[in-house]
Amino acid sequence: MFWLQREHFPWPVRLLAGQLSPLHPIQVTRAYEGGTVPFGSGDRAQLQQILDQLSRLATEVAAIKQQAADQQHILDQLRHDTTAAINSGLADIRSVARDAMTRTTDLVGGRLTHVSNEIVAIRSAVTQIDGQLRATASHAAAAPEPASAADPEPSSHLLAGPDPEPVSDPEAGSETEAEPSSPDPAVLRAAAGIAHAIVEAHRDTWAFLIQTAGNEQHFHIPGKVDDHEGFVSVRFSGPSLVAALTSLNHIAQTAANPVTQAIASHIQQKITSAVHEIIAHPSTDPEGKPVRIVIDDRAAPAEPAHTTTAA
Repeated sequence: MFWLQREHFPWPVRLLAGQLSPLHPIQVTRAYEGGTVPFGSGDRAQLQQILDQLSRLATEVAAIKQQAADQQHILDQLRHDTTAAINSGLADIRSVARDAMTRTTDLVGGRLTHVSNEIVAIRSAVTQIDGQLRATASHAAAAPEPASAADPEPSSHLLAGPDPEPVSDPEAGSETEAEPSSPDPAVLRAAAGIAHAIVEAHRDTWAFLIQTAGNEQHFHIPGKVDDHEGFVSVRFSGPSLVAALTSLNHIAQTAANPVTQAIASHIQQKITSAVHEIIAHPSTDPEGKPVRIVIDDRAAPAEPAHTTTAA
């Protein structure tokens, strides 16, 4: 019989040869195979309770580990969802802010362009009124003064002489100025049929055109003007071209300033040349290029010098 000390193995265990004790590392020989360590049945029940408690603890630990893993997975998912929501919200905010800035820029730019065109039209009206006042004042100054009633009677010997020849007054003809001629009706009709024309000119030339034709009934100031470093590109309609031709023709013939006459005549000539091109070469293609009026005269490039070799 193989006896174990109480402090090493406090419970009765059936020992098998060639195996280790489940609770103590003692090798059992064949001499004690099948032996029983008598510790009592009470200790066996206590051992079973301990084993049951250990089993329950192991199960609870496994459950706690699983809960911890589930909680970690939930936290990771929450972190991922929160990050995605924040990024999506920031993207939406950027998009809304960008759209708002674009709308604000378009709104403010359109209003400023409209105000600028209105100011130019007002200046044109003031200039025309000033020109009319100056013309009225010059006509009033050139009018002959009435003969004074205190002039002495001609002597009798002068009356007996031959009648004097009538003297022509050079200023009398200037009082009745000739009416300015109207533009060619065929050109005006052809211009009225243009649906889309692009005028390209310097910003000052465009301002002169607005001042000249801004008060015409059928002249519509474009809401959008493309400005490229002082060189503007403006879209015109047929009625606006007709109004511009009529106004420029009148200014070119009646303006007192020769510079104003020259500018108006030059712009009128450019528009008239473009309309004559349509009259001479009409197009039936609805998708053809629009009429392009470029007011930008330049000198032709110099030809390269030809070198001659001596014979």
